[in-house]
Amino acid sequence: MKTIQNKLISVVLFISVFFQVANAQFFLSKAYPTGNYIFCGKELPKNFSYLIEKKTGANQWKAVTELKAPVSEAECKANLMNLPASIASITRIETGLIQFLWKRIQKSLVIDSLFAYSTDPRFQYVAGSGWFDEGIREPGEYQYKINKLSKNGSKTLVNEVTVSFPSKPLNATVSPVRFKMYENSIDLSYEISDPANTFGVKLYRSGYLQKNFSEIPADMMFTKQKDKMVALLSDENVTKGLTYSYVAIPYDGLGNKGKASDTLNIYFVAKAADIGLVTGFEVIPNPEKAGNLLRWKYNYKMNVTTIEVFRSETYEGNYKHIASLGQKQTEYLDKLNLKPATTYFYYLTINDGIGNSLPSARVPAILEGKKKNFLPPQELTATRNGNVVTLQFCRLGKDIRGYYVYRGDGYIAPLSQLPRMLLSTDSVLTYNDTLSQSVTPSVYSYAVASINTSYNISPLSSRVNISYSGGKLPVPDKLNAMVRNDEIMLTWSDVANQNSAITGYRIYRKTVSKNVVEEPEHIIATTGFMNNTFMDQSVTAGRYYTYRVQSVGADSLDTSSVSQPYSVLFGNQPLLQPGNVSAIPAGDKIILKWTLPDDPDLTAVMIYRSVKNGEPVLIKETDNKVESFEDNTALKNTMYFYFIVLKYKNNLTSTPTDAVGGKW
Repeated sequence: MKTIQNKLISVVLFISVFFQVANAQFFLSKAYPTGNYIFCGKELPKNFSYLIEKKTGANQWKAVTELKAPVSEAECKANLMNLPASIASITRIETGLIQFLWKRIQKSLVIDSLFAYSTDPRFQYVAGSGWFDEGIREPGEYQYKINKLSKNGSKTLVNEVTVSFPSKPLNATVSPVRFKMYENSIDLSYEISDPANTFGVKLYRSGYLQKNFSEIPADMMFTKQKDKMVALLSDENVTKGLTYSYVAIPYDGLGNKGKASDTLNIYFVAKAADIGLVTGFEVIPNPEKAGNLLRWKYNYKMNVTTIEVFRSETYEGNYKHIASLGQKQTEYLDKLNLKPATTYFYYLTINDGIGNSLPSARVPAILEGKKKNFLPPQELTATRNGNVVTLQFCRLGKDIRGYYVYRGDGYIAPLSQLPRMLLSTDSVLTYNDTLSQSVTPSVYSYAVASINTSYNISPLSSRVNISYSGGKLPVPDKLNAMVRNDEIMLTWSDVANQNSAITGYRIYRKTVSKNVVEEPEHIIATTGFMNNTFMDQSVTAGRYYTYRVQSVGADSLDTSSVSQPYSVLFGNQPLLQPGNVSAIPAGDKIILKWTLPDDPDLTAVMIYRSVKNGEPVLIKETDNKVESFEDNTALKNTMYFYFIVLKYKNNLTSTPTDAVGGKW
């Protein structure tokens, strides 16, 4: 029974504590017992790869690995199974964890999406943001370059790191603070001196006074005891009547060990019946005090330290520890999160500091509410600011002690109770609900119910609805700016068809004159969602203009990230155009030809095509030496119009050539 209880408790404690510990970590490259760990960066290598180079001599670098984010759950599992042996020995491979990692990697572009696991080197490696340089033996300073390798082969230096091998011992200690014995196991608690860098604790055991310590496979979890971070280890392979000596050693996420604890000697009691026995145990519901009153007597053969109280909602269910009481106490009023009209089962054990007695009989009790609760809360309203929904409603009745909030995904979808109960006796209540971000717009419905001092719940209030874009509006891409006569024409991809919550686009502009910022970036216009072009007519010759575009939702606070910038020079002297542009039908295609100006700043040739009364579309971008193009996608008996724009350094473009027509 105790093992099941501990496992349930450990899940909750491990999640909450591990998040606190992990959030304090740093993103570092560091040595481990058999090599060096290299952290590449927080960005997940989905649209690029990390190229790691290692210094092999004076100004000599060798590419040693190329990393990309996994593309399947199976690849995540394979990465986890390919950890270096020294690190694999401290890593437990769990199906649920692998599924969680894969889902988070799919949904984000940064390592932070892994939450608590984002700072663990093992899971950084799984996500493609870290690498183990395994098999290093010679002490020394090792230098690495971390580069971003784009799909077109260009390489950008991200960071250069130096790692000292071997690593220094982990500057952390653990101190024994408590131990507790159960029927078939011993629990040991160790206070951790450096929670920020301690990822686990290894337990070593020896027979008393034998000093032949060896590591044992002890279950471990992190928890808090008296506001101190504690590692709780369970040795489930013990023999009654023997005395054991224990030593614990902390380690970090790379398996680097800290300092060993003091030796702890424990005598494992022979029989639970040696401690004592609870008698006369009864449970009496007390609706007036909103609790169940427990009463008991006991006889004992050893010194009693505490009386332990356990509770479950089913007879054979998972009993949770709810209280530790003094040795002279013979009654206890349980008011801990009791629900009315629910059967609870209780049992007691005696603890003498060494172990627990046999459990008492299991006794049921049902707490009934005394006061009825007929009327729901009134005047429910909902407002939204970003992804935070604020509900306001009015209290109805004097004996209301709290409220449950319900939410559904849709106008008429079933409502589910949110986990946090609002406890308040105010006349006007406020409840904030944080919505999860996604790329899909949604509608949410809310209702509330009150709970009175007799724990009776009212009917639900009327529903209110909130629409939400999802908070992750798509970013406009393929931004382009072209000078046309006395204005600049902007075009960008139409992303409104990806998310129906988009209502328009914001256009940002920065102006530079003679290498000085004349006008900082600011919003110059907002277009509707059906218009992904803009003509900027408020331009002055001799200025560089840099543009960026942003998607906007129905709520002005719902915005996407801004697009990549695009710069263009609006000058008195236009950049040179290609000459002799022609379109010649040839069989089942149209051949375009032109001549290029002799300009060293020329970088590319952009070919646009349109049909009569249609919008021009960029169909090809070539390098700066090509002077012909075969349009194999042209349809028969269709008149096409072509014009060419030259691209120069700094993303500057010439004015378009006059259109030429062609048909085959």
